[in-house]
Amino acid sequence: MGMPTTIALLERKPGITRDLFSRYWRDIHGVMAARIPGFESYTQHHATPLEDIGSSIVEPFEGIAVVTFAAPGDRDGLIHSDVTKHIHRDEQNVFRRALLYNLEADATSISGEADRSALGSHFLVLPQELDGNAVARGLTEAGAAMVALHDLCGADPSGWNDTDVEEGGASRLFGAVIQCWWSDPAQAHAALRDAVRGSNGQIACYRTDARYPMVEHGRPTLIGLRGLDAVRTINEAHAANQREPEVLRAIYGDFAG
Repeated sequence: MGMPTTIALLERKPGITRDLFSRYWRDIHGVMAARIPGFESYTQHHATPLEDIGSSIVEPFEGIAVVTFAAPGDRDGLIHSDVTKHIHRDEQNVFRRALLYNLEADATSISGEADRSALGSHFLVLPQELDGNAVARGLTEAGAAMVALHDLCGADPSGWNDTDVEEGGASRLFGAVIQCWWSDPAQAHAALRDAVRGSNGQIACYRTDARYPMVEHGRPTLIGLRGLDAVRTINEAHAANQREPEVLRAIYGDFAG
């Protein structure tokens, strides 16, 4: 069994370039979201929809966020914190759709164990008609090092989406999101193609191009506090003092840990 989890499927707003979308989501929106209290972890996955493996419909999601919580009550910060209203407003700057699925711990199952930071990952988005457990088992049997299945059927994202698309409940047709980690990209591609073929084209797949941990172990990471460009500048200057907890607390207060 997993932890209480929130899955966000994000579509880039028309007129916003992919580069601007990625930078803004990570360094502006993500840094804001990392200040929401209660997150145990918050990881951004900047993704590319795979349109060449037989899927009949591929939703144009280019951002997939995974947030975990140590306990169900910790999710209250996502709903009631002072940051939340600003997050809602900010979504309209870069997202066409922002679908959040709030899942209980028993809605997530994880098989395998691996150093996920060292592996490539892909996401599969399934309609409700498909058996997510069967798809997840197939990926494990095909050689995935680790597979996380998030059952979306009990979650309704319509209460969060505040962008310019009225879903009308259509988003509830998504039945599951599966993330899988692989050491061999060719093996991953073949397994995803087989999964799509077995679903008669109903599964859509996404490749993770970049992964950014914004919150870990209940605290914002350096990227979550300062954004990637600042972190790169700190690294380039070999400014080790800028990583010290005392410095971060002086700038950001006790929230920095």
